[in-house]
Amino acid sequence: MINIGLLGFGTVGTGIFKILESRQEQLKRITGESISIKRILVKNLHKKRDVEINLDIITDNFDDILTDKDITIIIEVTGDLEDSYNYITESLKAGKHVVTANKKVASRYFEEFTDLADKMGLAFLYEGCVGGGIPVIKPLKEQLALNEIIEVKGILNGTCNYILTRMEEGLEYSEALKIAQQLGFAELDPADDVKGIDTRRKLRILGTLALQGRIQEEDILLRGISSIKAVDIDYIKRINSTVRLIGEIRSYEDGYTAIVEPVIVSQDSPFYSVCYEKNAIFLKGDNVGDLIFYGSGAGMLPTGNAVLEDVIDIITGSYRNGNLLGTRKLKNLNSNIKGEYYLRISKSCNDIANIMESIAKEILCRDECVVIMTRSMLLEDITNLLKAMEIKEEEYFLARRGE
Repeated sequence: MINIGLLGFGTVGTGIFKILESRQEQLKRITGESISIKRILVKNLHKKRDVEINLDIITDNFDDILTDKDITIIIEVTGDLEDSYNYITESLKAGKHVVTANKKVASRYFEEFTDLADKMGLAFLYEGCVGGGIPVIKPLKEQLALNEIIEVKGILNGTCNYILTRMEEGLEYSEALKIAQQLGFAELDPADDVKGIDTRRKLRILGTLALQGRIQEEDILLRGISSIKAVDIDYIKRINSTVRLIGEIRSYEDGYTAIVEPVIVSQDSPFYSVCYEKNAIFLKGDNVGDLIFYGSGAGMLPTGNAVLEDVIDIITGSYRNGNLLGTRKLKNLNSNIKGEYYLRISKSCNDIANIMESIAKEILCRDECVVIMTRSMLLEDITNLLKAMEIKEEEYFLARRGE
């Protein structure tokens, strides 16, 4: 019997519970073991649950789980930062394997958790942190033995992708966001999603693993979609393209670039047809070439499925043990990022229009707002120019034209 301590019983925790309940026979046949959730940590013991559950296994005291010697695997899906750090650290120190889908804590303490698990001879696995139900972390680890990873990029946030897809269908940003919230794709406070913070956390995990060197969240340039308007969608449609929020890390001989930003993708891009809450992740290795992973980027059952894949790997001993994070010293080359950019500035005057014309490859509008496609230029030069003109972030939308 494999006993699990489940920390958190929200959306993902409930999904994990449901899958285990419905797949007991199949799991035993594959792993050779019966798998049971012995205790569940919750904040509110009296909250009404969506599933029938034995109330005796619910606790609000983490020590009930930590000190239980029968529990050998901890699943952490609380979604917070401070408490979850202690839960994971103490669980590993107590000799328990840890699986998490909490990208907030995994990103912040990625190296620390990995080092501790390695020292303790335990697993610290995090497939559910990136891409929801898409299996990408395990295949990436497998490719590291044979490849140098040159590039990692993808649509990593289902909320943003849903909003952008609905705007393509004619909705305004606020309308699309409201529907996303009603459907449970977006939180009441959607800032982490629409400002690109969630994407950055996932990209930090992918990039550090892929490039075999430490890339912190603050090393990744960040620009979200919260300032996009219907007019931007219309202009981008006119060039037979659409816009997606993409996180991208590229490796170069002397360093790397890392950015989360809106990107204009044409119809021949693999990201063009990735719609609604779906995610897609692209990897390029020097030997394997291009790999792309597509699927549901979030949700109760897809993320629960990813978590349980890690659990199966622990039970069967098929996970790659040891510290898989490299020791490369990486130089940040973000100041070299350049391209052609779509730029819309909401306020218009002769001074702004004239300055925009000086950097334009094509002028799309200069009436009620200024809309241009820039010539190829450094991103840093564009953002510095906007700051010099005292144009606030909410007053413009900037998207790089994809290659």
